[in-house]
Amino acid sequence: MKALVFNCGSSSLKFELFDFDADLRAHRSLASGKVEEIGADAKATFISPDAKPIREPAPAETHPHAAMHALSWMQSLPSKPLDGLGIVAHRVVHGGGEIEEPRIADSDVFAALERAAQFAPLHNPLAIGVMRAVRDNLPKVPVAVVTDTAFHRDMPPASHTYALPHELAQRYRIRRYGFHGIGHAWMMERYGEIIGKLSRELTLITFHLGAGCSACAIRGGKSVDTSMGLTPLEGLVMATRSGDLDPAIVTWLATNAKIAPKEIDRILNHDSGTKAISGLSDDMRELEKAADAGNHRAKLAIEVFCHRARKYLGAYLAIAPMPEAIIFSGGIGEHSTRVRERVCADLEWMGIAIDRDRNRNAHGEARISSDASRIAIHVIPMNEELYIARSALRLL
Repeated sequence: MKALVFNCGSSSLKFELFDFDADLRAHRSLASGKVEEIGADAKATFISPDAKPIREPAPAETHPHAAMHALSWMQSLPSKPLDGLGIVAHRVVHGGGEIEEPRIADSDVFAALERAAQFAPLHNPLAIGVMRAVRDNLPKVPVAVVTDTAFHRDMPPASHTYALPHELAQRYRIRRYGFHGIGHAWMMERYGEIIGKLSRELTLITFHLGAGCSACAIRGGKSVDTSMGLTPLEGLVMATRSGDLDPAIVTWLATNAKIAPKEIDRILNHDSGTKAISGLSDDMRELEKAADAGNHRAKLAIEVFCHRARKYLGAYLAIAPMPEAIIFSGGIGEHSTRVRERVCADLEWMGIAIDRDRNRNAHGEARISSDASRIAIHVIPMNEELYIARSALRLL
């Protein structure tokens, strides 16, 4: 059973073609790649299992162009990997409260995703454009949608409700939707495979730490709270996003600094976070090097980043008490020894004890907690594409 997955970013497009056995466990990758810096300077990296990676400029002014370039490359391979393709699956950021589980894309699904674009104007339209282009190129292959908000559909009202006038919130569908749901669901599913438990048996706290960052409290295999809200701006400090802040800052800037709402939105999403605190970079690797060299603002950026994550860890230990594990994933979560250690440090009294040697030597999937820790701490590399492919094939 073959599934082709497209994963749209704001300026990039990743794809991977999988071949599964009947129970969707054993699998192999037939082709994968990404197109980055989509526009005039787009670059593509294509990988097939039996050849060296191909890196080349790509004729990809738009995301649909990038998808067509990827399809053209796969169709040119002598192995004909697209033959017998069962389904094409797409990651879409926002389901708008309507697409709350993997769905076969029909006219109703497309309409719902377009309505949800008001909450994710930088992401949903791009994914919808790719979906339409790929569907036109492969008209006989079913199209599936997996949204980042779906995993959080079971959050209780106490978690997803903002303290706003009820009629206003209802009219404009203002609530906490949560994001990175595919990533948090992947961590849960993979951890269950590692220890031999079903998802419904698991209580976890998961951290998706990369350019975008979020935390999730999982109880009984379901998301019961998460740090992102109506949009991906709420919650943890991120590379260029502010995360939580006093909402009066927005009106203060509009009134006193005379900054237009659209510009404030741009500042909070693109010119804030660790990039703003450090004044140097939005890359945690660069910040760690600078901090080690004595750069005080880089050091502060790391401290603020870890403090916010640690604060959410404490909050979620109250919401998902005595979890089986704390899991780190994403570029920072997988690779920053320092961040993981600072988030979990000095919590032995809560049953959390990180092992410094295990943490320092962690590569790929790894347990980094000490033998004495009542709560396990794990690193699980992200594989959203695999989770999306399985979710889509289950629809068939």
